Amino acid sequence: MLSFAEGEVTRLRREFKLVMEEHAALALCARLSRELGGHAPSPTRIVSVYFDRPGCPLAVRALRSPEDCLKVRTKEYLPDLGSGGVERVVLEVKRERHGLTQKRRVWVPRSDLGRVLRGGARLLPLITGGSLLPVLAVTYQRHIFQASQDWRVTVDRDIGYHRIAPELALSQLALTAERLGPPLAVERRVVVEVKHLGLELPDWLASLNPGGATSYSKFAEGMAKVHAFVVDGVARG
Repeated sequence: MLSFAEGEVTRLRREFKLVMEEHAALALCARLSRELGGHAPSPTRIVSVYFDRPGCPLAVRALRSPEDCLKVRTKEYLPDLGSGGVERVVLEVKRERHGLTQKRRVWVPRSDLGRVLRGGARLLPLITGGSLLPVLAVTYQRHIFQASQDWRVTVDRDIGYHRIAPELALSQLALTAERLGPPLAVERRVVVEVKHLGLELPDWLASLNPGGATSYSKFAEGMAKVHAFVVDGVARG
């Protein structure tokens, strides 16, 4: 079985994103399923919380230069197949620079999350200095299509954007869509990410690449929709 979350295509990759209507996403998923020998993957529910410093410099950078930005977030998965019964999150630092994406990920028990964020230099040096605050929660349903370690396609639906309080983000209880309550904004389109190691993709998949900068960021969209976040006088969501 392929390890979706921890393989090389997670840690260092190239990627492009597509935003499409449901009918187009269904056709794409059917084609991807054929690549997997007719297998249709089960969905995973994901809750992600984005963190930023006072003044939101990471959000400003993501909106102003999406091709060169840094994101700090946690993710929780339902089902979490590797948890062993422990409430846990994965803490990620995601660096995007001119088409190349690099991630550092650390699994952290929920009970340790606040301490790690306050002094995370040993685990994730890029978040040293503390003062990170939760600014946005995002919920969505993901289908993962991966036939090899060289490329992966994720298909995200039912994307919801939520405000998030520190006591909820850092709680020792699992953060679920039910605990967050109804989203303040939703994305009714489907967001597809094609992630690969820079090797040749199947021709039909490579042909989907629109070229240019990444066109969709959940962080940027959510900050604009939930917080009416504006950069250079323009809301980018």
